[in-house]
Amino acid sequence: MPSTEHIRSQVAATVDHVLPQMGIAYLVADGTREWAVTRHTRGLGFDSLKVGQRVALTVVKDPKFEIVQACELLD
Repeated sequence: MPSTEHIRSQVAATVDHVLPQMGIAYLVADGTREWAVTRHTRGLGFDSLKVGQRVALTVVKDPKFEIVQACELLD
């Protein structure tokens, strides 16, 4: 039976685009990796996200996917 253990990690990212009408924001980490958060992502309120902000993402890694679990403002 495969393991269902999920690994959590922290990723520093910068808000790249905020689409309030769609309820989604796109973030970039390490200049190459893109992430997305929605109004339902825990932590920092979606409506307070602004382009250029630095955030810490809590990412859950599974063998088949990675997903942002939470988003908090850095500094």
